[in-house]
Amino acid sequence: MANISTSLLVISIFKNVINDEVVSSFINFVSQLENNKNFDELIKLYTDFTSLLYEKELNQNLYNYLKFLIYTDENIISKGCGNCIKENEQIINSADYEIKLLDKLFLYDYSYIRSHLLSKFPDMKDIIEHIPIFYVDGKEDFNIYNIINSYSKNGYGIFSCYSAFKYDENGNIIPVKYIDNITFNDLKNYEYQKNIIKQNTTAFIEGKEANNILLYGDRGCGKSSTVRALLNEFADYNLKIIQVYKESFIKLSDLFDKLRNLPLKFIIFADDISFDEEDKNFSSIKAVLEGSLSTKPKNVIIYATTNRMHLVKETFSAREGNEVHYNDTMDELASLSDRFGIMLTFSLLTKDEYLDIVYKIAQDCCVAVNEDLTQKALSFAMLKGIRTPRVARQFINDYIAKINL
Repeated sequence: MANISTSLLVISIFKNVINDEVVSSFINFVSQLENNKNFDELIKLYTDFTSLLYEKELNQNLYNYLKFLIYTDENIISKGCGNCIKENEQIINSADYEIKLLDKLFLYDYSYIRSHLLSKFPDMKDIIEHIPIFYVDGKEDFNIYNIINSYSKNGYGIFSCYSAFKYDENGNIIPVKYIDNITFNDLKNYEYQKNIIKQNTTAFIEGKEANNILLYGDRGCGKSSTVRALLNEFADYNLKIIQVYKESFIKLSDLFDKLRNLPLKFIIFADDISFDEEDKNFSSIKAVLEGSLSTKPKNVIIYATTNRMHLVKETFSAREGNEVHYNDTMDELASLSDRFGIMLTFSLLTKDEYLDIVYKIAQDCCVAVNEDLTQKALSFAMLKGIRTPRVARQFINDYIAKINL
């Protein structure tokens, strides 16, 4: 066989793939396999490769790992899928050729390597028989158009692997590996609010006009959970959520630039936000909602939660002074909340509403609904000093724990 490392030198589009530590280690080994007569060196190169592959937790399957790298790669094709890259025949042909070269790596599967080593070093049979195994199970021919379609549907890089992210104050997009599995079925009552946010999100996903949403209300009423539940509600539509903290608002324009050309839909989630009147982040988020020279991308929408009607902490000192200044201050405070097209209010529960949620959660958990449950639920809420869905769920957790003692 021709030297595989030499043939792979022409790869440019999928350069990241061959530079990956596992793939480059494998290429290094097979390039030495034919001509290197030093058994110890070859075995070390081989075990270096298998050790790296095993760490990737893909069942020792080199094909699956290479497929993962290709389908998540950030390259001129994956980044250009939002800009009709399919029409660039020259790039497509080059990519197709490179994919075929990568496919040739699988000529060097475990069986071939083992047989070749046995024929080359027959005296080392006992060692060769026990070299680590790797697999190429499930192999099918790579197809450049299937790859392009995957980029168009799933995006690339971390966006093709994860659904939830955090955007830190340094401008880094960090994937959340273990997301909350909460669904709308877990959220009891507040049906109007849930229906509105689902309708708005559906319109957004379908490319129709949709509004930024402000979810307002007391703590523990399910505002944040409602937004998180959207991930599972729209899991089949590749919806992504990026949680942004107040300290990162000043970098929102940079985030928008990173997301603008991706073939995916993003909810920017600002949870439990409020501002001081002089807070520099106040102006930043106002600008990205409306008023900035650069427009918010069509594939981005903002959902925020707050315990404050106008998002800004209003002090008694703000109420002092003449009427003109007071009105100016109030207009400034209201100008931010006004930029959300929809405001959903999550109010505290009445006693009957609270008990209704307790009963529904109890039924989900196969807990009998009776007078004992009712009285203990009311006592639990009284100790908490508030009646909310969060308190209802905390009560059921406590109730079940005590039953099982």
